[in-house]
This record gives sequence, C-alpha cells and structure tokens, in this order.
Amino acid sequence: MAELHKYNSRALASRQLAADIAARLQSAIAERGKASLVVCGGSSPVALFRALRQELLEWQRVTVIPSDERWVSIDHQDSNEAMIRRELLVDEAAQACFLPLYRDTQSPEAAVDEVCASLSDISLPLDVVLLGMGDDGHTASLFPHDPDIASKVGAEASCVAAEVGPPKRLSLSLRYLTKARSIDVLIFGDDKLAVFQAAQHPGPLAQYPVRGILRSADPIAQVHWAR
Repeated sequence: MAELHKYNSRALASRQLAADIAARLQSAIAERGKASLVVCGGSSPVALFRALRQELLEWQRVTVIPSDERWVSIDHQDSNEAMIRRELLVDEAAQACFLPLYRDTQSPEAAVDEVCASLSDISLPLDVVLLGMGDDGHTASLFPHDPDIASKVGAEASCVAAEVGPPKRLSLSLRYLTKARSIDVLIFGDDKLAVFQAAQHPGPLAQYPVRGILRSADPIAQVHWAR
C-alpha cells in the first residue's frame, strides 16, 4: 500500500519534495555516476520544478524523461516537453540531459518502437519517478476510459500508445514506471484525495490505472497531498 504524506500547503509540499528529490538524485550520482528522473506534466508539478531547478546538483549527469506526452509539436501549448523545458530545464537544471517521447510521426503508435529503443539506453531501476494523478484515477497517460486500457496496464513494453484524445498520447508503461528506486505521486485538492483513497481499495487496474503505482511493493509509492 502507498504511504500518504499530508502538508499544510501546496507550496510547502512542492518545496519539501523538491529538496528530497534533489537529495536522492545526488545520492544516485555519488553511487553510480549518473541519475534518472521521470517527471509528470500538468500544472501540479510546476512549483516543484521551479524549486528543483535551483538545486546545486551535477545536472549534466541527470537524465530527465517525461512520464507521458501529448502528440502535438513541441511548440504547442499542450506539449509536456515544452512545459518541462520551460519550468524545469533552466537555471541550474539547464545542463540536464532530456530524453523526449515525442517524435515527428503522424501518430504515437508509429513511434512506439523508436521510443522504446531510446528508453533501453536508460539503466534500470530508474532513480526517481514523479507522477501525478487525475480526478478519474489516471496516471501518466493511462486512462480508465481508454477502450484498450486492460491490456495497456499489463503491457510488457516500456511505453504504450494511449487510445484517447484528441490529442493522442504516448505513455510510459506501468511495468516501466515501477522499475524504480523511488516513486512519488503529487496530488492536490480534496477531490484527488478521495480518488486516491478509493484507488487504495481492491479492484481492477482498468478502473483506476493509478492502482498499478499504488500497489507497488518495491518501491512503496509515496503520495504527497495538500489541499
């Protein structure tokens, strides 16, 4: 079962988690000479990114990977890559390596093999995985209303194309995301707390795909919440 951490404010949650992530990345660099960081998109992690990018790490040894991507050009307002580059990969973090998921293909399905090949260059387990969760229990781009979600949550591949949209999306798989040394889930608001609590109960992954993260036994997911 996941562990829940409650904070008095969103700002405090963002600052404390950013500092903790930075410490874990620095530890990985000290032990293995490099570190990997998976990050989610959306609005929830923006304050965290702004704090994390100020941390004095050997950022050139850190590889940053989006948890998922909308199939839009990188200059589009909905691009996760654009947001990550704008909010995280600046200041001290400008030296980090970035592994994009988006490819200039007509659909995410056409890019799955190429992206999986790129991901194979990343040493596993991942060092830090930072995820969000939607009001419907989705995480990354694994949505309960995807008509093929039952097979997606059990996929062996490191990434999968999501049959949702528009725009269509590509997502890291549950199997890949849980091959990690640490997993953090950042959520805000009472509605998401209620979804988290519901997803903690037994039930199919297809109902709440985030269950695949919350059920991880090694590592145990750390859920960070503020109203």
